[in-house]
Amino acid sequence: MIDESEINDYLGEAKELILDGKFRIALNSNRLTNLSLFDEYLINEESVKSILLNLTVYDFCEKVQNKHANFNHEWLYVFGKEINLMKKVKWFHCILSLIK
Repeated sequence: MIDESEINDYLGEAKELILDGKFRIALNSNRLTNLSLFDEYLINEESVKSILLNLTVYDFCEKVQNKHANFNHEWLYVFGKEINLMKKVKWFHCILSLIK
């Protein structure tokens, strides 16, 4: 069973790394959810940084073992936070010809 102090310690370390610029958002074929988030919503790295820095112990969901073969010794802390994001507007350009 994970306790609140462990989550707070994890968040403290994570936030310190974020503030030091030692984090990255994976945007590759293994992280299609991340790719679609950046494609569909008005969000950038600064927005994500702000969201991560505002996580609290109350946003914690679960701690799971990494299923990736090369990293199965690692534990992943899963957080969930409800936030409002604005969807991107997809513009379509039309050429209109007026014939007299």
